[in-house]
Amino acid sequence: MNSKSILVLFLFLIWGSGSTYWYVCKIKGFCQQQTTQSNVVDKTENEQTTIPVKKVAHSLIYFNRDNFEPVINDSLQWQAEVKSIAQLQAEGKKLHIEAAYYAGEQNKSTFDNLGIARADALKNLLSKSIDTSLIVTKAKLMSDSMQIPSYIEYDKNWIKWFIDNDFVKEQDKKTLVHFPYNSTQAIKNEAILSYLDEVNENLKKHPELNILIVGHTDDSGSEASNKILGLKRAKRIKNWLLKKGISSDRIVVKSEGESQPIADNETEEGRRQNRRVEISYIKK
Repeated sequence: MNSKSILVLFLFLIWGSGSTYWYVCKIKGFCQQQTTQSNVVDKTENEQTTIPVKKVAHSLIYFNRDNFEPVINDSLQWQAEVKSIAQLQAEGKKLHIEAAYYAGEQNKSTFDNLGIARADALKNLLSKSIDTSLIVTKAKLMSDSMQIPSYIEYDKNWIKWFIDNDFVKEQDKKTLVHFPYNSTQAIKNEAILSYLDEVNENLKKHPELNILIVGHTDDSGSEASNKILGLKRAKRIKNWLLKKGISSDRIVVKSEGESQPIADNETEEGRRQNRRVEISYIKK
């Protein structure tokens, strides 16, 4: 065989090998598929053996999104929580339950919103340990701009004991002390005195706090006389605290008179609610 024939045969072999590779690997994709499958298997096996499943860490109780049925995450710890809550009940106090909800949640309950529904569910959980007549249920609407989470976690701040009687109504940021009609006399009511004892102790324990006392009245009488009456009521409480040793520069008093009613002055009950002193703590 001459050299020309050998060259032709060599070129034919190269062409045949290239054609076979192109057809099998590029057109049919057998080479790439096999490699890809191998990589997927290796990757999957590696993930299964090295990456653990992440568990969601819940609080004592949580609610699924769009749901008001509580899920107890740790029953023993929840029982201890209920016991500690029940031990704090006292005469003249009520247990306020304020549960969170989001405006975008689907409400399938019979309540106005899922916050009230969740608070009522917590009330039922506490009913074996606490008289339900002492429990007040409320709802807390979370910011509409926040993304709705998959789980709504229970927060201890949802459940608090507050002084809540005919004369003292304690709230998150202020306390309302109600006075009898046209009264500026010495404070003799036991419910009010009991609350003021707590105020006195808090001020002594927390020297970084001052106290703001604002007097309010109903609309009986003139605007000017009501301004004076409101200030007299605020000063009555200030004088009580001064006798307990609280420094005068830690007590701020003012009067709004009849200008800020919280109820209808056309009814006796409304006027009673408007005759009040509002007390709140302020940082120095």
